[in-house]
Amino acid sequence: MITELERRLCAAATDGPTSDEMGEVVSRAIAGLVAHDSLHLSWRNPGTNIAAFGFWHRHTPELDRRELIDRYCRPDAVDPVEQECLVVNARDRSELRLFLRGSHGAWGTLVLSRAQGAFEPDEADRAVGLVGPLVAASRCYVRSAPLWSSGPDLAPGVLMVGPDHTVRAVTPEGRAWLREIRLPGALATPEWAATALASEVSLASRRFAVDPTASRPMTCLPAAFAGRWVSVHAQAFTADGAGDVTVIIQAAGADLLPALSSWYDLTRRERAVIDHLREGICTKQIARRLELSVHTVNDYLKAVYRKTTLSGRDEIMAVLSR
Repeated sequence: MITELERRLCAAATDGPTSDEMGEVVSRAIAGLVAHDSLHLSWRNPGTNIAAFGFWHRHTPELDRRELIDRYCRPDAVDPVEQECLVVNARDRSELRLFLRGSHGAWGTLVLSRAQGAFEPDEADRAVGLVGPLVAASRCYVRSAPLWSSGPDLAPGVLMVGPDHTVRAVTPEGRAWLREIRLPGALATPEWAATALASEVSLASRRFAVDPTASRPMTCLPAAFAGRWVSVHAQAFTADGAGDVTVIIQAAGADLLPALSSWYDLTRRERAVIDHLREGICTKQIARRLELSVHTVNDYLKAVYRKTTLSGRDEIMAVLSR
């Protein structure tokens, strides 16, 4: 059953808000359930579990970056995959962390902060009821912008991240991407823009260098957040992950398909049809490979076009090959 909160959040998300505006909407909508001073709502890339975009309200980026580094660099760090909600009390603040999960796995984390007074157990219980409305609103937000970007293509940009986790250098193409991507106001300053895009993928690449079973250091930023679908991925220079890291920013292209499948709720069969479509083969060949009728394949394609609002095969091929 769709709640009034979900209806309000989804209506706001489909109205084309900026991430800052969406952060304010979410904060205002949930304040009656859980009072807070500031909010950070971070959404993750389905499949790689790397942050893709977020909404901020009265929240500073310094704290999130410090916690991010701690999570990736502590040898005993464990993601709280089994917990729904966690309250963390420190000397200067109290935090309530709500872990957002759905049918496709981990979607993100809501962090509410208070400078005065700790979050109580009953507030944590009420916060758990926010998961469904927030996940639904995130999907509405992602789908509010077209997959297809009419703007000129940009060449891939490169950021160099040093062993101290700071951005050491940015190519001119990288700077062009930093100007292009519409980061939230808290992250849009020159000193934070590169760090905001590079931090988590670079840290993930260090973990991936020594543990290939870890999440692949790649994420896709949706067009509603970044102005176009953007791929950000990283590679560590050394086998132990302790040296420099290269972060590449480019148009999403083929990297988009896993994210697109989750955000637009494509079925396993619909994604399989698109996978074969990308090879440039005709519908009859796709039907033979998947042991389906041509009619069924066409039905899957129509469902994909309806969900993504793309007009046909040419557009979806262009989106996935940029």
